[in-house]
Amino acid sequence: MKDKKYVVVGHIKRAVGFKGEVLIKVYSQPESITEPGCLFLKDTQKVLYKKFIIENFRIKGQKDVVCLFTRINDRDGAEELAKKKVFQRVDLLPGLGQDEFYWYELKGMKVIDQKGNLLGKIEAILETGSNDCLVVRNGEGEILIPMIEGFIKEVNKVEKRCNVNLPKGLIEATFTPFKKKRR
Repeated sequence: MKDKKYVVVGHIKRAVGFKGEVLIKVYSQPESITEPGCLFLKDTQKVLYKKFIIENFRIKGQKDVVCLFTRINDRDGAEELAKKKVFQRVDLLPGLGQDEFYWYELKGMKVIDQKGNLLGKIEAILETGSNDCLVVRNGEGEILIPMIEGFIKEVNKVEKRCNVNLPKGLIEATFTPFKKKRR
């Protein structure tokens, strides 16, 4: 059987109530776990993913979901799951529209400016109130690039490359140098 690819989509924060529910912090959209109706937890001793079927759920805020799994029916069972990372199989993630990407697809991409200069690689995505920002790191520090129309020109998943067109002064305004290690 072909190996399935899994990505981290959240973590279990804590048990909720006495019937076995857990509170899950979802890193992207709640649909990444609720639409497939299942999620996976990694069994560290056997290094495999165990499937958990969602019997019932309710969305709590923008990034939290309270889930009840089949086979977990009390607080003790739910507490055993606390602090565990939540994974989803890539083939079970909800479909995306054109020009939409999952964060895991962007991480590690090279970022090239309009002059062909390598700015660094995407290390993370920072959620802000108005728009997300790419955290781009190179050997000297990191810059923040807002993910807005006009700044992101092309995302090439095959070549793992993101072409950007940045206004003058943006790099200088958002650049944070790495601190030099003291000896």
